[in-house]
Amino acid sequence: MGNEQQDHAVKCDILFFGHLAEKFETKKLQIALYSGTTISQLAERLQIDDMLSTGIKVALNGEICDPDNIIPDAAEVAFLPPVSGG
Repeated sequence: MGNEQQDHAVKCDILFFGHLAEKFETKKLQIALYSGTTISQLAERLQIDDMLSTGIKVALNGEICDPDNIIPDAAEVAFLPPVSGG
């Protein structure tokens, strides 16, 4: 069985801020993923993967991280748009 890690699902909470909260019409979603799913793969599933290269930061359980991190069970993933101000 070569794909054992895809046999188990994990749940995570996804937090959206700024224009992403407007786009998804919510600030929080709960989603089930295959075990071993990365943040990049989650972003692709949400159709926001192109935003990862345009300044969106990602936090996993409150810590800014690389999009290649694997999402553990019961994790909180936050997509943080760049802050602008004057």
